[in-house]
Amino acid sequence: MGNILTAIQRIIENTGFEIVDDTQHIIQNRANQKGEVLEYYVKNAFADCIGKDIRYIKTARNQTFSYLGNSSNPPDAMLRGGDAIEIKKITSIKTPQLQFNSSYPKNKLYSDNPKICKKCKDCEIWHEKDMLYVVGQIDGHELHDIFFIYGNLYCDSPDVYENVENLIKESLNSLNDVEIANTKELGRINNVDHLEISDLRIRGMWLIKSPFHHFQYLTENINDYTFRLIALIPEDKYNNFENVTEFESFCIEKGISISDENIEDPQNPAELIDSKLIIYYH
Repeated sequence: MGNILTAIQRIIENTGFEIVDDTQHIIQNRANQKGEVLEYYVKNAFADCIGKDIRYIKTARNQTFSYLGNSSNPPDAMLRGGDAIEIKKITSIKTPQLQFNSSYPKNKLYSDNPKICKKCKDCEIWHEKDMLYVVGQIDGHELHDIFFIYGNLYCDSPDVYENVENLIKESLNSLNDVEIANTKELGRINNVDHLEISDLRIRGMWLIKSPFHHFQYLTENINDYTFRLIALIPEDKYNNFENVTEFESFCIEKGISISDENIEDPQNPAELIDSKLIIYYH
């Protein structure tokens, strides 16, 4: 069954593979198109079907994923019995932050999260999944940079983000002379004008520092390359993957670096999390 090690192997084996829009639908916005293409490619890497025909891809994805997301609800995918995956596209490696829209950054995904849809909640029996973020930059039609990072090495606990949202909602509800409506967003004020035909939706836009920038100190000696892959995995999780032996043999063959790193715990930077850093570039 596919996991992050499978995806890393398949992407490295297919470096230079032309990433084109074969998602079988037309996307009008160019930026959105590149995001969709990256998402399609990454999902196929996890399902071990890069470059295969559409029938093979559908079967492989069915065997690999319990849920494939949509543009309105996180996550982008969930591995059967495995991680939840969010795929983020950046236009340049210099992009300082990732946009999360109204959904705050997550260290884990929980089945009672109100932002996920019923199909996601019911696709398998689950309560909690590790959150894996995959951030990629496409240069032309080729993948140039990609970073795999687990949420518990990158994001704080849900209550930290929810407390901020709740403070904003409470402040809005305390306003006088406006009509506050019930909403799942940060807030909504109805009947703003004299005709009572205008409403104001108040929506969040969460941003988080790009992992390429936040963890830049881990790769500062890598400057000249055409392709680069970076992955950070908690050591206890890495050791539990069933294909570790196969993966490490592959890394020796391909010249992929695996090293031990101590990463600050996002919930308490005074503590460190034993992690595996995987780097490949050429």
